[in-house]
Amino acid sequence: MTNNILVIDDDPAVRSAFKLILEEEGYKVREAEDGLQGIAMVEIERPDLIFLDLRMPGINGVETLRRLKMLDKTLNVYIVTAFAAEFMDQLKDAHNEGLQFELASKPLSASQIRNIAQVVDITKAHEEHRASHHKLVLTLYVVSLNQETRRLVQQISTVLASIYEPGHWVFEVVEVLGMPEKALEKEVFATPMLVRDLPAPVLKLLGDLSRLSSVMAAITTQTTGAGAQTMIV
Repeated sequence: MTNNILVIDDDPAVRSAFKLILEEEGYKVREAEDGLQGIAMVEIERPDLIFLDLRMPGINGVETLRRLKMLDKTLNVYIVTAFAAEFMDQLKDAHNEGLQFELASKPLSASQIRNIAQVVDITKAHEEHRASHHKLVLTLYVVSLNQETRRLVQQISTVLASIYEPGHWVFEVVEVLGMPEKALEKEVFATPMLVRDLPAPVLKLLGDLSRLSSVMAAITTQTTGAGAQTMIV
């Protein structure tokens, strides 16, 4: 179940309505009255779902979205607003930057709010079911660790910890600058890409890593009942 929902909205009546509806369904709901407070809450505890307003004091919802995605690209964000037309150009820019979000118009009915949470529940449950039956070993080969690579490595670690059970995943980073024989031992340069059934957030981050010039390859081995499967990115 989606246990942790964050509502970022400057209107206390809106926050209270979301909280009342969702808590009746058994969800844990936290409230933030502006973007900066919401970002600080996400840094403390990753939510399963975020309802985000656009027109707020301080930084608006689009800038809040941008900063949230810098923390974790896999965050599920539903922008709920009555001012979509006013922010449409900014929303298009965010979409063109590759930021993923959903857009809904205020006001939302109680059933719409519950349905959104339930859709996220189904997706999360599906990924958790797959992860509980798999063991993943991910080895990332890089020329050298830089700031951008470290950021993505941290995001991958966070995602793996949220999807896989403790002891069901291992993630290691190997710097191969000056020691390419380590990569050659694993046939990094010879093995073709094989697309396997990994959780979507993991595949997305692996794709981001593969586009970095400092990354040579990422090898994942997924152990199932049928044996080990390997993917080279």
